[in-house]
Amino acid sequence: MLDRIEKDYGYFDFLFDKIGGKAKDFQEIIKSLIYNKLTNNVSVNQILNIYPDEVFGYLGLKETPAERTFYRTIERIGDNFGIILELYQQFLAKYNLISKEQFVDFSSTYFEGTKQELGALGYSRDGAFGKKQITFGISTGINDLPTALTIQKGNVQDKKHFDHIFNVATKVLDKGSILIFDCGANTKTNKKMVRNGEYHYLTLKAKKRERNLARS
Repeated sequence: MLDRIEKDYGYFDFLFDKIGGKAKDFQEIIKSLIYNKLTNNVSVNQILNIYPDEVFGYLGLKETPAERTFYRTIERIGDNFGIILELYQQFLAKYNLISKEQFVDFSSTYFEGTKQELGALGYSRDGAFGKKQITFGISTGINDLPTALTIQKGNVQDKKHFDHIFNVATKVLDKGSILIFDCGANTKTNKKMVRNGEYHYLTLKAKKRERNLARS
């Protein structure tokens, strides 16, 4: 699948050619990380223990990479997150892959360490209370293709985070698109922002004993 998306669409060149710099085998390491996510999805520090050398050869690497190479690649991706996201949205637009129906959701993930600047204590969806975390928002089309991703401090509530994901998603959404989100982001301010942008919404209206759908 990785070979086909590159052959048919030039996906990896489109997204990563400009940020690879002099890093050796940059795209091949990215493919290895994606391959891991699509298969066993183990921690980065376990990749070399799980996959045989032949897998890395299949992914275009002439030799098995060192563990630090994976972390350096992840760091470079993080440093260039804004550029990659913009290129990704351009890629979706180029191939007409942006759905007019978007599901907006929020979650969090915690850190074992304590030095991450975005890390903060907040409501933990992982059940890891007492550990610092980040929150992230994602907008996914009804075609199952993500359109936008935002990352915020670990104590940012959904109703506040919505403003960030809305601003990123609407860079590429057509007017009249519908955003579907849970009651955590259902505020008068957010709904007004959606309508002022000439979009529509479908959301849950929370009540003590019943849950209704609100739409516009």
